[in-house]
Amino acid sequence: MYDAAAVAQADKVALFIPGALSSIEVFGPSKDWEAAGYTRAFYRYPGLDGLPTDHRLDPSTAAADVVQFASKLAPDAQLVLVGYSTGALIALEAAPDIDPAHQVRVAAMSPSVEHAGGLQTIVSGAGDVVRAVYATKSVAKEKVWPRFWAGLLFGREELAAPNASPELQDAVARGAKIQTQLDTQIAFAHMLALPGWRLPDDLDLTGIPVAFFIGLSDPVFSTRQTTDFSRKIGGVPILGYPGQGHLLFFTRPDVFADMLDFAEGRPPRLR
Repeated sequence: MYDAAAVAQADKVALFIPGALSSIEVFGPSKDWEAAGYTRAFYRYPGLDGLPTDHRLDPSTAAADVVQFASKLAPDAQLVLVGYSTGALIALEAAPDIDPAHQVRVAAMSPSVEHAGGLQTIVSGAGDVVRAVYATKSVAKEKVWPRFWAGLLFGREELAAPNASPELQDAVARGAKIQTQLDTQIAFAHMLALPGWRLPDDLDLTGIPVAFFIGLSDPVFSTRQTTDFSRKIGGVPILGYPGQGHLLFFTRPDVFADMLDFAEGRPPRLR
């Protein structure tokens, strides 16, 4: 989703790629990038943001789509790929195949790891549901789900508290509003290809600046998983946010300012 005429003439372009089961609305706080001279574009997934559920998300095909998009840019235009969760892997796979004249950078927010985290992520997710049940002393969805959501927002520590604080309850209530209502067809379209997906063995990110922006209490992909993944692809620098979970775009919207600093080649700011 983008203005083709504006993209064709832009000096700086930012392409935002959401995660599985996520709308492009997660990138709402990136509006400030326009004031810094960036023309924004957004990759959409089946069944969301006006697209029909008539195809399946295939990450490698999505990466090829990103490369095709980059071919439409002005020859000297700079390109920043901003990927959230699954979108980060798509950006990483696409980046080496884009003309280096575009000075591509990849900002990865709460990046997924290969195979969608595999068995470790499945087991930890199931464990979080059990923790939410134990903490709420209930199996009722209307009680368990808000506590599970609290873990996504601020980390596993919030799952164990006997009583959620008023501040946490407010954050969960506000956070629930950003959920995209999904049906089974959309879930299958987004998720079926992920468990078997890994980056190409010959992936070469030489000369492409990459940075990870993660919540240090992310219950979906642990800091250890992310650190191991960083090492695998060449030692990507990681900017971590204490006390934060997987949904940085909501709990720490200033992550977009930090990613803009990275896009502009500025060092991370201290807070």
